[in-house]
Amino acid sequence: MNAQELAKQLRNIGPKTAQMLLDSGIESREQLVDIGAEEAFMKIFENGKMSFGPHAAFLYALEGAIQDCDWREIGEARKREFKLFTKGLRDEMG
Repeated sequence: MNAQELAKQLRNIGPKTAQMLLDSGIESREQLVDIGAEEAFMKIFENGKMSFGPHAAFLYALEGAIQDCDWREIGEARKREFKLFTKGLRDEMG
């Protein structure tokens, strides 16, 4: 599968993010659902494919792809979890 095909299967995910997923070993929606947004984020982050620092909005997009909904529909509690998650990563980075 290529990035264009994967992007078509995942809401909120464009070809660049789809390529990041592929480069990190995530090749299908099913794999993304199985590992969850945080683990997928960490695979991409640790793979060095993220050209930006830890940002919660990236997690919103991944979660929307998992839930098959627009990222704006992600609940506030889940968004808070993602904000804390990325803050913790930024704090670790110094």
